[in-house]
Amino acid sequence: MLLLLLLALSLMLGAKSIPFHDVTQALFSDCNRVDCVIVRDARLPRTLAGLLAGISLGLAGALMQSLTRNPLADPGILGINAGAGFAVVLGIALSGADSPADWLGFAFTGALLASLLVALTGALGGGRVNPVRLTLAGVALGAVLEGLT
Repeated sequence: MLLLLLLALSLMLGAKSIPFHDVTQALFSDCNRVDCVIVRDARLPRTLAGLLAGISLGLAGALMQSLTRNPLADPGILGINAGAGFAVVLGIALSGADSPADWLGFAFTGALLASLLVALTGALGGGRVNPVRLTLAGVALGAVLEGLT
């Protein structure tokens, strides 16, 4: 219920406040007034994108915590943030990339490689992932990569 209220507020509030009646009219009828266009073409896509991003981040965090069997698992502890940052710095230094799209690619690649390295290290010595070994490998890799960055 709270989520629906916040979604409605997101559609109503902005540089120009739009009354609830106009928001519902924009969503459920064929309205061509300026307020309707603002709601349908600007606010609704942005609100839905924010909702999807929040759901995705929540699911990613829950998945990370369940796979590592560690309620404190996060990208910082597992060295993923450090891998992304190191790859961005290395990519800029070696290729001179100045586009945020390039930086995003470097960050994604570095995060993926750091995740794989931590997962492989955590599974050493028996094939089964040990949560303590996984956490220690992530902290160690994070410290090394932060130092190199």
